[in-house]
Amino acid sequence: MKIRHAAKSDKEEVLRFCVNTFEWGDYIDQAWDFWYSDRNGVLLVAEDDEEYNMQSKKQTSLIAVSHASLCPNNKNVWLEGIRVHPNFRRRSIATELLKTMTLYGKEQGAKEAYAMVAANNIASQLMMESNGFAVISKWSYYSINKIPRADKVKLRSKVATFEDTETVWNYLRRSDVYKSSGKTYVNSWRWYSLDLSVLEDFIKHEKVLVIGNDPIEGLGIINRENNNDDNDNTFQIVYLDALNMKSLEDLIRFALKLIHLEDATYDRIQIYSPQTTNVSTIMQQVGSERSEEFLLYKRILQ
Repeated sequence: MKIRHAAKSDKEEVLRFCVNTFEWGDYIDQAWDFWYSDRNGVLLVAEDDEEYNMQSKKQTSLIAVSHASLCPNNKNVWLEGIRVHPNFRRRSIATELLKTMTLYGKEQGAKEAYAMVAANNIASQLMMESNGFAVISKWSYYSINKIPRADKVKLRSKVATFEDTETVWNYLRRSDVYKSSGKTYVNSWRWYSLDLSVLEDFIKHEKVLVIGNDPIEGLGIINRENNNDDNDNTFQIVYLDALNMKSLEDLIRFALKLIHLEDATYDRIQIYSPQTTNVSTIMQQVGSERSEEFLLYKRILQ
């Protein structure tokens, strides 16, 4: 087996075995072009030299794929998209891809490696743990494909301003949800550190929602930008944290109300949150069509 950088011509062959990875299919076909052109990452494929393809008359065949991407400050490397052809599984191919990606991150100066695995994917969990990764957080993902109507009830939440920075940061530092999140937030299916400098930038760009005064009762972080790999127009809530069910519901409904207040058109809503029963209950009330659970893994790169 040989692992190399992907070529543009590899796409069609790779996509043939990236079809039914999940119950709903796979996303590699939507992400490939974005990954291939990623200047801050590397798209890898594995080929088997002994496989003879009678149709193409080639002595090699593509049997696996994966992608690694550096965060903006190069401190972390995100690992994703590991897929192995069904005929070549249980041969440690995924492990070799994982080693290649972590080595890439280390060579680029990354100190930590992160990856997300579905909560029901036991095989991938065992692979991550056998390669030195540990679970640091559990997350839930919700998708709403039909934008709910705006609530007419008065809500207490608001968009945070610069004056709220210290109060919000003090809340986070004391929050059990923040600790259980691994002190991270989500950006286009990648998890990054949520520290004071990141929080300040989010507040500057009006992405932080808060409920209550000093002390506050909860906060949410939103993302209005169209930066998904599949290039659709998606409104995202990328972090949720509140002291009680009532405050959490207010934050979520206020985030949904912003869509109507800003007169924006979105194809769908995605909500990412550290796992809590409260979020799951409220998401059912606002019409979530799909929910999934994930484990966030981390490894220190020596």
